[in-house]
Amino acid sequence: MDDPQFYSELLRAYFDSTRDAIFVLCDEMKFLTCNKTTEHWLGISENELTRHNHRTPIVRLLGDHYDAEKFGVFFNSAIKGKSASFETLIRPLQGKDRWIDISMSRVDIENGDMVIAVARDISERKKHLAMIKKQSRYDELTGLPNRKYIIEYLKKYQNNLNKASHELVLLVLDLDRFKEVNESLGHKAGDLILQEIARRLSRVTDISSGEVVARLSGDEFAIAFPGIELSQSRITAQMIRQIVSQPFAVAGRKISLNCAIGVAALPTHTNDSSKLIQLAEVAMYNAKSHKLGISTYDPRLSGSVSERLHLATDLCESLKKSHIKAFFQPIINMRTKSLHAEVLARWQHPQRGNIVPDIFIPLAEETGSINKLTSKIMESALRACAPLFHEHVLESVSVNISPYCLSNEKLPTEIETYLEKYDIQASSLTLEITESVMMSNLPSTQKNIEALHKLGLAFSIDDFGTGYSSLSKLKYMQLKELKIDKSFILNIDQHENDSAITNAAITNAMIKMAHALGLEVVAEGIENEEIWSRLSDIDCDYGQGYWIAKPMSANKFISWVKNYHELIKSSSGIS
Repeated sequence: MDDPQFYSELLRAYFDSTRDAIFVLCDEMKFLTCNKTTEHWLGISENELTRHNHRTPIVRLLGDHYDAEKFGVFFNSAIKGKSASFETLIRPLQGKDRWIDISMSRVDIENGDMVIAVARDISERKKHLAMIKKQSRYDELTGLPNRKYIIEYLKKYQNNLNKASHELVLLVLDLDRFKEVNESLGHKAGDLILQEIARRLSRVTDISSGEVVARLSGDEFAIAFPGIELSQSRITAQMIRQIVSQPFAVAGRKISLNCAIGVAALPTHTNDSSKLIQLAEVAMYNAKSHKLGISTYDPRLSGSVSERLHLATDLCESLKKSHIKAFFQPIINMRTKSLHAEVLARWQHPQRGNIVPDIFIPLAEETGSINKLTSKIMESALRACAPLFHEHVLESVSVNISPYCLSNEKLPTEIETYLEKYDIQASSLTLEITESVMMSNLPSTQKNIEALHKLGLAFSIDDFGTGYSSLSKLKYMQLKELKIDKSFILNIDQHENDSAITNAAITNAMIKMAHALGLEVVAEGIENEEIWSRLSDIDCDYGQGYWIAKPMSANKFISWVKNYHELIKSSSGIS
């Protein structure tokens, strides 16, 4: 078919059917022709765009929010024979905003130089890229800025910092016991708490003043306060701790969580914004490990945190190689002289020597190793004591249980397995818990306590008198005993010391209260015979301390037990 009219109409149909905007511009950037898509985008018909005396340069039709100068540069490049391509946002007066990717090339014809342009709508792609960019800088769960965002924010602040600028104070906050919530109530409940924390922190920050709150990771948040003095930061941190500690309503329960806050300032503590978060985290870890609540960065902390990280690595390795062992300290019934014992974990590091529990137990809790550590110590202790139970020379052993372990749903099953494996009665095992655990309202903790009671295990409140027990709750818990903290015991033999007299009175009152509740009392920290005698006189039930024996390895303890019973038989033992 040679009909030119047919091919012209066919070409025009294709020209108008494409989803891209195609148009031809003269050397004055005015329209010579365009397709239907171009008409739709601009909201102007082709006739209007190309009418001879009313033609308007394209740069006047694309709105005010694009770079007209850049458009002209690329057009001039194209008119000179060099193809050009670029992206721009257009906002036509009679059309909708859209991002376009436009390519322009010169067309040489007899009537003069012209440029043919093809523009593609990339608005959705730009929207998607913007969403990806936002996701890279914002936390999906809470909607808060993330670590990347606040690093960029701090860098920008540092670049603008000059002698007239005020310092910037950064607070890094980490929740206490959040892992327990996740394990006991589930991650959905944990997510709800994190979202509520984000809302609470957002309410105490003033965006107009440049303050920013961000979620760094997990249950760790950061708040930047530009323009405040470091001296003011502690008051601010205390206010935030109070806000965070308000109860959360989750799964029909009220959950209360505290937090540890680390404080660091730019440029007081560092001139490098990239290090500021690290310094605030160092201070936060110090607050957490020493139960300070709030800690301001001190250069001396960096070394201790680095040391702590190395120690955490060594802890995992030592658990694999069983370098942490069960030790035993005797507990004696003051009336019957029957023998009991407390199981204690001892870590003899190959290079560092003896590492005290006050250091490695909190470390095990922080690193999530506490369940494994407790299981290893408990099994090795029951294995070592099994023959003593079977020979009826040892009545019970007590094992300290961390709050983290007591929320572990596997704990009752593990203990039951060990008791069956070594043929030990459940009544021979006492679990020592703190007053704070007893007061816990975590469902998993209460559920485990009930399950362990059903197994026949006894519970003892450790370090009694140093916490905030509810006496009504104490009354209804199925406890076997209270263990009076040694701080009340150590000096009660000093009759003329006011502190000793007070401690003796407190100890006497606690023993009477415990007996009134049907509980027995263990006094730890007995370092001489006179303290033993005074405690015996006020009807204390059990005694423990260096005067009786120091903690010892399993083999030494077994030998000590045999010697002790020989002494009892000969009536020359403890009286």
